[in-house]
Amino acid sequence: MITQSHAKTPRALTTVLLRELPLVLIFNTVFAALWTAISGSTFAEALLFSQCIGLMCFAVATPTNYIPTVAGKLAYGVVAAVLGVTGGLMLAATLAGYGPTAPFKMSPYGWRLSFGFSTLAFIATFGFFWWQEREQRHKADMAIRAAQAEAARNEAERAAASAQLAALQAQIEPHFLFNTLANLRGLITRDPELARQLLDRLIEWLRATLTASRTASTTLGAEVDLLAAYLEIQRIRMGGRLTVEIDIDPTLRSAMLPPLLMQPLVENAIAHGLEPKPGAVRIRLCAERSGEHLRLSVTDDGLGFGASSSSGAGMGLDNVHARLASHFGSAAHLSIESPPEGGVRAVIHIPLAALPGAPA
Repeated sequence: MITQSHAKTPRALTTVLLRELPLVLIFNTVFAALWTAISGSTFAEALLFSQCIGLMCFAVATPTNYIPTVAGKLAYGVVAAVLGVTGGLMLAATLAGYGPTAPFKMSPYGWRLSFGFSTLAFIATFGFFWWQEREQRHKADMAIRAAQAEAARNEAERAAASAQLAALQAQIEPHFLFNTLANLRGLITRDPELARQLLDRLIEWLRATLTASRTASTTLGAEVDLLAAYLEIQRIRMGGRLTVEIDIDPTLRSAMLPPLLMQPLVENAIAHGLEPKPGAVRIRLCAERSGEHLRLSVTDDGLGFGASSSSGAGMGLDNVHARLASHFGSAAHLSIESPPEGGVRAVIHIPLAALPGAPA
């Protein structure tokens, strides 16, 4: 008894028919056993009549798929019951050798019993498939709502990530730009060539930063190139006392990352560890494969934990924690270590499987 309103096309209707036919055959067999118990007829004859009536009802009920309203389905169901039961009785009587008119020659009691039982069986079967359709429709609606909720959650997460990125930009750019421009002004008259180098690096950094701020992801290679320009500016600003080491596995450069993920770590290392420390200082960026993870580290030999009088490191670290959680959940994490030789090491671990473009 096909009642699925979604089975509109011939292909869809054929799929529904093939799916429901085995159930109809099972129901017909159950009703044959019940009729055998009620009427005292043989099971073979009851099975013949039950299958013929059930399959005939199954066939005449098919147009129910194309009736849009519930009232129309019910009205047609009554007609289908009469047609299906009558036609099934005639077909079974013919196949049994009684002739197609034999059902009409039964006693009024026998006719009422046969027709009534068959009609009740039809109603029970029709009701089952109707209930099944409602359950399937309910599950489909729930799945759609769940998908919509997931899409809304993903959109909210993207909006939050964009807001975090904008906030990060607002934190990084003004302080850094003002200091760099102040240094540039002083170098113009004192060392024009160095001022030109600083300006070139600043333009390179601004161009890369603007590109990163407009995209949801970047490559590790682009992130490192951006940091290299940033650190070159800092090296010039700090009078050349800053040594920069960059060690990046070339096979990992195409791995996709959230933009400016390492920038707060590098900025913290400069502002809170290296810049306040007199004399020569060093910073090392490393990107390598550690088992099934990408390991990004920023190591400095600066003042170390608690030694700097400046504040604000926590905000940058909180930003990195939040953005890792937003993009990777609990699969990625940031840790802060104290190397034996002093300074600070910030390490990000991200599963390679979560990074498009990363080597398998």
